[in-house]
Parts: sequence; C-alpha cells; structure tokens
Amino acid sequence: MDRSSAASVSRLASSVASAILLGIWINVFTDRRDGTGYLDALTGLGYGNLLLVASIVVLVVHELLLRRLRKLEFGDLENGFELLRHRERQMLHEALDLTCSLVAKTLAVPCNARYFVAVRDESGDVYLEQDRDLAILNISMPREYGFTRVDVTTPQIVSARAYRERVPLYEKLPVNHSEWYSDDVGRMIEPAQRWVLACPVLSLDPVTNRHDDGRPPHGVIVFYGTQLPPGGGARARIAESLRYSQKFADYMCNTLNTLELTRTMEGRRVPG
Repeated sequence: MDRSSAASVSRLASSVASAILLGIWINVFTDRRDGTGYLDALTGLGYGNLLLVASIVVLVVHELLLRRLRKLEFGDLENGFELLRHRERQMLHEALDLTCSLVAKTLAVPCNARYFVAVRDESGDVYLEQDRDLAILNISMPREYGFTRVDVTTPQIVSARAYRERVPLYEKLPVNHSEWYSDDVGRMIEPAQRWVLACPVLSLDPVTNRHDDGRPPHGVIVFYGTQLPPGGGARARIAESLRYSQKFADYMCNTLNTLELTRTMEGRRVPG
C-alpha cells in the first residue's frame, strides 16, 4: 500500500473511531443530564468524559500522522524533481554534443560549444557566465579556462550582441582580434580563435509556451573554432549551421521551461 492509500485509510478509520467515541459520550451525557444542569451532568459523568477526550486525541494523533505522511510524500516528490533536473541536464548535454557535431560537419572544421547563462548582479548589471558543465570541448583553448563572465554590453563580443539583439549571429574573427578587447576580457579570449556562432536561448511563457518578449533570454549558446570554414559554399553552410544552433536553442527553451514549471510545483510546500 502506498502512502496516499495509507493516508486515505487512516483518515477514514480515525474519523469513524472519533465519531463512534463521540456518539457514545453524547448518549451517556444526554442520559446523565436528565433533570440536572449541563455542568452537573458533565462533572457527574466522571470517567465517562474520557470518551470525549479519546475522540479528540484520535483526531489530533491522526492529523499529526497525516502531516508526517505528507512530508514523506513531499520528500519523494522533491527527490523525483531533482532526478528529473539531472536527467534533463544530461539530455541537454547530449543534444549539444550532437548539434556541435552537425555544425562541425556542416562547416567542415572542428568546433567547440559552450552555454553561457545570463546572470544579474546586485547592482542590476547583466553578465554572461560560463556554464562549465554544459560544454563540448574538441579544441584546446587554454585561455578560456579562466573565463568567468562578461558584461552583455561589452563591444565586439558576438555572444553579447546575440543576447542583446535576440538573433543567431555568425562572425569571422581576424588574426588580431585579441587587440579589440580590454585587458580583463582579452585574457579570457583565445587569440587563435577565428570564428564564432552565437544563438540566444529565449525565455518562454510557462503557460502558453511561447516566446516571452517581456523576459530577457536565459543565456547564449556559442559554437566556435580556430580554423575558418573552406570558402566554397561557405555562406550556405553558415546559414545551415545557424539553423542548427536555433533548433538546439528552441529545444533548450522548452527544457528550461519544463524545469521552471517543476520548480513552481516544488515550491508548493506541505503545511507544517
């Protein structure tokens, strides 16, 4: 018998027991009250009042047990939500790995992929922060190991522009692109990098599952590499890669929306 069934049986049994005890006490009290006042009948009933006490105790004990069962059920639900979040992160990583392979094959060059989540600091400034778990690293780029976060208003950062404009972008980087950045940003950018493709992960309305323009994107998915795609048909292959990135971003939008709904359900705490 599961906890829900046990709670239902317990509620029925306690209600019946309490009603029987209370009914017996009322009958005894009514008989004793004939010709006397309420207080005299109550005091004269003596140990018979234990029936009333017992009916109250049964209800109180049942309520305490029921609260305990509800907390245990909530614990099971919370564990289930945590497992769901873990598995959805695994699925996102596998989908990102597949998309990265498609982009690399389409562009005919190796590439990496990373997700940068948008975070807001205490002053209200928005940054793109590297999600170290959601990353596919096929090319060694030592500089980016120290990547912390970058302001979304930073010039020349393609991922920041994709976040602000809410559109997928591809940009070829010149050999001297490391000279574009300030020292604090430049130390996190690999000089050997030659191209970047970025796509925002837009926010969805939890109810309608449509893009919510009133909410900022969750972050940006970025593909990048150190070799430029071959010249022949590059424009068509870049356009195809942008579509792949957008497909993954849409998939991630829906996954994050599902996680948001589970967090809302999890937030409905059990009383007591």
